This record gives sequence, structure tokens and C-alpha cells, in this order.
Amino acid sequence: MISNDEQLKTAQESIKNLEFILERARKVHSPSEYRAMAEPILLELQDRENEIFQYLSVTESEIVGS
Repeated sequence: MISNDEQLKTAQESIKNLEFILERARKVHSPSEYRAMAEPILLELQDRENEIFQYLSVTESEIVGS
């Protein structure tokens, strides 16, 4: 769970890195290899994007108060 802007930046950078890995992998792996290796990475991307969404869905005072 993201609880501050520093963690938000880290999550955003992580997403960029995972997307870069997938972008490069699409170019060098066969479709079946890519699907197999991409599935867990895509799930991780989805989890991190959900964490960012949750963090950005509340005000700072709501985060501090919890």
C-alpha cells in the first residue's frame, strides 16, 4: 500500500521499468514465449496501478488520519 509521495514515485518508476521490459520482450520472444513470460509481469503492473489509483483517490489528510 502506498502511503506517501515518495512511495508513489517509486511505484511509478517500477511501472515504467516493467513496461520497458515488456516492450523489449515483445520484439525478441516468440508469441507463446512472450505470453508465458508476460503474464506475471502484467499482473504485477495491474497491482501497482491499482495501488497508485487507491493512493490518488484520497486526499492527503485522509492518508495522514488513517
